[in-house]
Amino acid sequence: MKKNLINIDPSDKTPIYKQIYKEIKERIDRAELVENTKLPSIRQLSMQLGINNLTILKAYNLLESKGYIYKKQGSGVFVKKRELSLYFEPPKDVLESFKGGETVVQDTIDFVSGTPSKSILPFDEFKDISIKLLERDGVDLLTYHNTRGYDQLRAHITERLKSRDIFISKRNLQITSGAQQGLDLILKVLLSQKNNKVVVGRPTYHGALNTFRKECKIYSVGMDRDGFDLEELEEILKEENIAFIYTMMDFESPTGISWSDEKKEKLIELAERYNTYIVEDDCLSDLYFHKRKLPLKSLDRENKYVISIKSFSKALVPGIRLGYMILPDELTQKIVSAKFTSDISSSGLNQRILLEFLESGTFDKHLNKLRRLYKKRYGVVREAIEDSNLTITYDIEGGFYVWIALPKGIDGNIFYLNCKKAGISILPGNVFFLNEGRVTHFRLSFAAADEEQIVEGIQRMNKVLFQMTAE
Repeated sequence: MKKNLINIDPSDKTPIYKQIYKEIKERIDRAELVENTKLPSIRQLSMQLGINNLTILKAYNLLESKGYIYKKQGSGVFVKKRELSLYFEPPKDVLESFKGGETVVQDTIDFVSGTPSKSILPFDEFKDISIKLLERDGVDLLTYHNTRGYDQLRAHITERLKSRDIFISKRNLQITSGAQQGLDLILKVLLSQKNNKVVVGRPTYHGALNTFRKECKIYSVGMDRDGFDLEELEEILKEENIAFIYTMMDFESPTGISWSDEKKEKLIELAERYNTYIVEDDCLSDLYFHKRKLPLKSLDRENKYVISIKSFSKALVPGIRLGYMILPDELTQKIVSAKFTSDISSSGLNQRILLEFLESGTFDKHLNKLRRLYKKRYGVVREAIEDSNLTITYDIEGGFYVWIALPKGIDGNIFYLNCKKAGISILPGNVFFLNEGRVTHFRLSFAAADEEQIVEGIQRMNKVLFQMTAE
């Protein structure tokens, strides 16, 4: 650890040991100090900073108590493997100051889930197709399939993509066990010890952010209503060797915004200029309310810069755990090798069920049903929000995520806890940012909540706000 990477400010009223703790913690969070990195000894750091050993010891003890480092007898102090924080936990001071006491309402309304409610899953169709395939193909369904994916499924998807102006070879299409595996494979193939730097939006999808925290040095870029602040992005690309830029183009989580066609074009120009990849997490583009958005991949005409990850979990059946990746030529074999070491192949049975859904037209019928349903639910959300003290930050054109602003002066952490007590499940804004503290927004998902629950849930939120402002 270099001396100039820990800055002690004598004028800061924060105790010096806490300043040291904060500096090291933030470097671990940014993956500048990775798992098992050896830190300077207490004596070494004391000499570097010109402060006494006891101060360093207090800083290291605090880091150890928070799970950032571990001590090995006779060897020194090392960075500990970080467990991913998949769900939000309010700061300790907020929990301690929160005045609870009332029991949590049992009929919790789910504004968190990004998967469809069970009532709209195509259960009968899934059952009929499964029986048909088992009777027709028998035990062949239960064997390992090609690591790249079931050949007929890949051929069908490749043909289907032509209607979206995406023209690729079947070789460029990799079946995955869901979108999350796609991200994991990309990290295995693209990251190295020399280059573990990625760029995300500010805010961005919390699932991806948590995946990246473990292995990446993360840079974040401000979001406008039509995509990234591209000037801020270019400043990062000029200074840093970035492995890839991660984004959701259409109806993204958490804000619900969609990129403009102009910004999509400019993003690919930047990727070409600075020789980096764009990882597009495309799980919601099929769920448009009015018309389909221009696919980012269709603008990558030479198939060099965009890695598109598609999932069927949000649009069909969550438990099917299938998706696919559209890959540049130079990455296809590397991804196949990474996929093989990961799980050999995705479920053959599920791949053939998916193919039957696609070929029979059942998938498209189900998509049309979802589009109508989510468009109607969003109308209910808008109407209910208009009658509340909340504000929709961006009007959405598809998907089911809405970025809600709290009234001025309302602490998002306290609001989250009060909602939980009132039987409302939400995701507070904090989880979508790299380092933000208290954020005055939250994400509302209406994927799993029906119209009656939406109205009831927002009414409960309004009561929570009234109680908070009355205190």
